Amino acid sequence: MSKQLVAIIGGGPYGLSLASHLAARNVPHRIFGQPMAFWSQIARAGSRRYLKSYCFGTNISAPDPGSTFADYNEPRGLETFEPCSIANFAAYGLWFQERHVERIEPVDVANVSRRGEGYLLTLGNGEEVEASDVIVATGLANFARMPHALRALPGAAATHTAKVDSFAAFQGLEVAVVGSGQSALEAAALLHEAGASPRLLIRKPSTLWMTRGSRTPTLWQRIRWPVSALGGSPKAWALTQMPGAFHRLPACGRALFLKNFLPPEGAWWLRERVEAQVPVEHDTMIVEARESGNRVSLHLRQGDDGRERELLVDHVVAGTGYEVNVGRLPFLAPELRNAIARHGAAPRLDASFQSSAPGLRFAGPASSISFGPVFRFVAGADYTARTIAAALTRTAMAHA
Repeated sequence: MSKQLVAIIGGGPYGLSLASHLAARNVPHRIFGQPMAFWSQIARAGSRRYLKSYCFGTNISAPDPGSTFADYNEPRGLETFEPCSIANFAAYGLWFQERHVERIEPVDVANVSRRGEGYLLTLGNGEEVEASDVIVATGLANFARMPHALRALPGAAATHTAKVDSFAAFQGLEVAVVGSGQSALEAAALLHEAGASPRLLIRKPSTLWMTRGSRTPTLWQRIRWPVSALGGSPKAWALTQMPGAFHRLPACGRALFLKNFLPPEGAWWLRERVEAQVPVEHDTMIVEARESGNRVSLHLRQGDDGRERELLVDHVVAGTGYEVNVGRLPFLAPELRNAIARHGAAPRLDASFQSSAPGLRFAGPASSISFGPVFRFVAGADYTARTIAAALTRTAMAHA
């Protein structure tokens, strides 16, 4: 394919960042997807939903200053440190898109396949688009992790937190919430506040809570626990200051680090909405789940002695996180999907975020196994957008 056209799949923070940087470099591109769709859906599902990250670490990237999350919030009298509303973040993304992304096409990509040296995209409206390069920036969509014991339940009985359309719909119901991280803890709080009767089921012996960061840290605090987009620790600070360094580590070391860094925990501002409000059962594992009439029967194993019991609820909400898996991206043609080299189930990427399929790149959480935990969050958007835009500019110059 002689003419360069970059196709960006996804209208979230990474997709918008990429589009703004490609536009600044005059790299021809098209971006597909509903702008900020994932974040808007999360915000609509329930009020009082906040980002776990700091505002200053949740910026969509533009080539020039003046478009950070704080730049959007401050003149509106909104929070600029923490906690920051997810609804505000979704609105910020739309504001950013209007300022920096001239045109986003609100249509899904149904299929991506190889065509010659490039790619053929089939859109949801039937249009076909030829592209020399494709960037997958679909965020966490398609990667929700459902525990094995719950997979046999129908959608009417069990829902991942990312798929909840309205917590108010559970009013008056008994709901088991599975997980110990932010999404599970927040879901339990939202269910309680919506008039449901939630019960947290946690495999670990205790619940971890983040401590509140100081807005005016002392010199010693800044040295000992420097605040970064990933939190307050030297390790987190180093990851955010040198975002490309992680890629140089051996693959096995990257996987181990990623697994153990940032364990499941809840934000400090959520704690009072959960403790003393929601019953919690620690050391509890779901062995089996099945429908029982119009309810759900959970077979639980609890405690060091492994005692077992049954719990009957109306619904199960799984706040069990996400797992990057190339095989779960339905818009990639099977032959293309199978040709992508992987670390585990995630794509193996080079220093410019390119996969083993030339011209096919992955941004956001899908790149985290290659680039580190920063890229699970919006904080990685700036490095990603600048790196990919520079690489595609070089490609354009080489074919000029």
